[in-house]
Amino acid sequence: MAIRAAAVMIVGLFVAANYFVLEYSIERADSFVAETERTLVRNEFSHQIDQVVQYQSQISFWDKTFQELEDGMPGHAFIRDQIRDWMWADFGFSWMIFTSPDGEKILGVHNGKAVSERKAREKLYWVSDLTRRAEQAYRAALSPDRGGWQVARARRDPDLLTPALPNIHVTGMRLIDRVMSIVVVQAVIPKTLYIPASRREPILLVTVKPVSGKMLANTASRLGVHDLGFTPIVTEEPGLLMTPVGGDGYNPMVASWRPNMPGSFVWQSAVPQIAIFVVAFAAVMLFVAVRFSSLVKALQRSEAKNAFLARHDPLTGLKNRSGFDEEVSRAVRKGEDKPFAILALDLDKFKAVNDRHGHAAGDTVLQAVARRFSDRIGPRGTVARLGGDEFCVLLAGEYDRADLVALAEDLVRDTQVPVAYDGQLLLIGGSAGIAQFPEHGGSVHDVMVMADAALYAAKNGGRNRAVHAGDIGSEAVAEAAAARAA
Repeated sequence: MAIRAAAVMIVGLFVAANYFVLEYSIERADSFVAETERTLVRNEFSHQIDQVVQYQSQISFWDKTFQELEDGMPGHAFIRDQIRDWMWADFGFSWMIFTSPDGEKILGVHNGKAVSERKAREKLYWVSDLTRRAEQAYRAALSPDRGGWQVARARRDPDLLTPALPNIHVTGMRLIDRVMSIVVVQAVIPKTLYIPASRREPILLVTVKPVSGKMLANTASRLGVHDLGFTPIVTEEPGLLMTPVGGDGYNPMVASWRPNMPGSFVWQSAVPQIAIFVVAFAAVMLFVAVRFSSLVKALQRSEAKNAFLARHDPLTGLKNRSGFDEEVSRAVRKGEDKPFAILALDLDKFKAVNDRHGHAAGDTVLQAVARRFSDRIGPRGTVARLGGDEFCVLLAGEYDRADLVALAEDLVRDTQVPVAYDGQLLLIGGSAGIAQFPEHGGSVHDVMVMADAALYAAKNGGRNRAVHAGDIGSEAVAEAAAARAA
C-alpha cells in the first residue's frame, strides 16, 4: 500500500508540476504577445499622426496661407483650390477650421465646403483644450526680432527623411462626427518663421483626419491583428486587448483588437496529452520538450512576422519608408569612406491607371514594377516603395556616374513595359533622379533633396528619363528642398 501510495503521490506531483509549468508558460507567452502587439499598435498610430502633421503643415506652414490670412479669413478661391481640391480630395481631411484664439474670427470647411459659423464653433468646442495648447506653444516659441517676432526653428535630425517642423503643433485623437479622428492644431506661420509685429496674434488651423474603416483594415493587415477598432476606455470584455493611442488625455476611446494569443491552442493540444503522460513518465518528459520547443518556435515566427511587417510594404514586399530609412541611416553611419547612391523614381501616368481601371489595376502595376526593379537591382542594393507610386533605390559602394545613369535609364525602361491586366495592357512610364553620398550632401536629408531635385528635373524635362544631380542647377535644388520641407 505504501508503495502504491508513493507511486500515486509521485504521479500526482508529476501531473501537478507539468500543469503549473504549462500554465505559467502559457501566461508568459500570452503576456509577451499582448505587449508586443500593444507596442506595434501604439507605434503605428503614432506614425499615422506624424503623417497627418506633415500633411497639415503643407497648409499651416506656408507663405501663401499666411498671406491669405493678412486681411481676414481665406477667400472662396483659396478654399476651392487649396482645401477642397487638395487637402480634402487628396488627403481626406473632413474638417479644416481657421480660428483666432478668442474665437472672434472663424471659418469652417467640412468635406470641402464652407459651413456656418455655428457649426464650426460646435466642432471647436470638442477640441478647445487643443487650441489652447496650440496657442500657448505658438507664443512660447516667439522671440523679438527686427521689430517683429521670430518663431523658434526646429532642431534637424539628419537621420530623418521627413522635414523638421517648428514645435508649435498640438495633436490629439477625438470622436468627431461619431468617427475616431486625428486632430492637429497649429498656428499659421510663413516659411521664413518671421512674424510682423502687426500679425503677432495668430490664426489657428484645426484639421480633422477621420480614421476610416479602410485605414483600420490596412493597419490590422500590416500588424497581423484582428478586429482592430476603437472602444470606450471603461470597456471590460474577455479576450479584447486595448491600449491608449495618440497620447491624448481627453480621449475616452482606446484602440482595441483581438490578439493572436497562443494559450488556447496550447491548452487544447496539451490536455489530452497530459492524460497519456500520467501513464508513461518518459512520454511526459518528451511531450513537455516538444511542446516547449513548439511554443518557442511559434513565438519566434510571430516576432519575425511582426518585424517584417514593420519594415516592409505589404503590397509589393519591398522595404517601406521605415525600412528604407534604417538602410540609409546605416549607410551614413559607415562614414565618408563608404559612399552610396540614391535613385529616386516616380511612375508617370499612374494616376490615370487608377482613375480609369480602378485601384486593383493600380496595385497590379505597382507589384509588376516592384518585381522588375528588384530583378534589375538584385543583390547590389535595396529597393523600397516609399508610398503611392514613389520608389527609391539605395546602392551601397562607389559607382561611376555613367553606370548609375545607365542603371537608372534601365529602371525607367522597366516602367515602360506594358502590364497585362484583365485582358488588356496598361501603359505607364517613369522618371528617375540620381544623387551620391558624399558628393551631393553630407546627410541623408541633403542627398535625398538632391535626388528629388534630379527627379523633378527629369519630369520637367519631358518625363521617361533619368537625370543625375550633377546636371541640375541651383534652382532645381531649391525647388526640391522647398517641396520636401512642405
